[in-house]
Formats: sequence, structure tokens, C-alpha cells
Amino acid sequence: MQCNTPVASEVLNVVLAANIAPDRQDDTQLLQAINTLIANGGSGGNGGGFGAEIGSVTAFAMPTPPEGWLVCDGSAVSRTDYADLYAAIGTVWGDGDQIATFNLPDLRGEFIRGFDAGRGVDVDRVFASGQIGEVEAHSHSNNGQTGPINSHGDLYPYRVAIAGSGTFAAGKTGDFGGSETRPRNIAMTYAIKAFYPVAASA
Repeated sequence: MQCNTPVASEVLNVVLAANIAPDRQDDTQLLQAINTLIANGGSGGNGGGFGAEIGSVTAFAMPTPPEGWLVCDGSAVSRTDYADLYAAIGTVWGDGDQIATFNLPDLRGEFIRGFDAGRGVDVDRVFASGQIGEVEAHSHSNNGQTGPINSHGDLYPYRVAIAGSGTFAAGKTGDFGGSETRPRNIAMTYAIKAFYPVAASA
């Protein structure tokens, strides 16, 4: 079928991806194709498509993810109700009750790190394993001050820069900082693709 414009060509591509025979007289085919692709997770049944795969994890800009997604909160969910997800991830995130349920990953409050898989950057990691917080080994300068040794092995007290003032004050490591080591970050909702919603009939 010939297309006269780029838009017509794109519409035709969507219709074909849904395995629908193009019909110029049917002005509902685009909607039918979109519903079919959504119902099939974007595959259209022909191996192509653009839908999220079962088991994929995405960050959402709203607290509650859309239909077809489950919040990654470590919940135990049914192996029957979410059979496709169970087939995809199994019990790698937890055995549930070891009979009828399995666990979702729990990503609440977590940073995600790419699985090393033998690269050697994050050595000896097992897929899906957690990692406790850590501060890389380092030392502190005493800036020429003298005094007793503190728990870091530094001379104590030593001088600490006062932000923006260009001056120093005596201090110790424990006087500054919070309850954890972290980069700047934004809180979003991690969810896992669990099923493909049934498309509404055209």
C-alpha cells in the first residue's frame, strides 16, 4: 500500500505491527492496532513492537504505577495470578511461601547498581544480591595542628573549613555530616511489569 505522507506511513506501520490487513475504508484500524499492541505487550504477535517486557523495572514519576505494573516493595504475590512474571523472574527475589507465592524485588529506598557479571568493577557480586553502605578508605589531614589521636587516626583537634567563609575552625569528623553517605538523588517509584492489561474493545 502506497503512503503519500510520513504520518500515513507511520500509521500504516502501526497497523501492520498489529497484524491487521490495511483497509483505507476503515477509519478505526489505528485504534484497533493500538489496542492489540497494548494487549500483547507491544508485540502484535509478530515479534516486533515496542511494549515493556514482563519482568522489566521502570521508575515512575507518580506514587502509583499504571495498570500492568506492581510496585517493587518485596511483596509476596501469587504464582498463578502472575504466572508470566513468575516464569520470567522465578524466586530470585524470594521464595514467598515456597508453594503458592513468590517475592517481588524490594527497591524502596535503594540505589540500583548494574550487575558486574565478571567485569571486575564490583567483584564477586551475585545477581540480585544487596550491598551494605560503605565509605571508601581515606585519611584526613591535620593541617599542621597537634594534639591527641582520634578514632580516625588523625591528630585531634584539626582544622575544618567553614563553608563560604574562607576560615577554619577546630573540629572533628563526627561534628559534620548526616546518618548516611549518599549522592544527590530524587525519590521515584520503581515498579515491575507484571502483566499486560486487556485492551478495551474498539
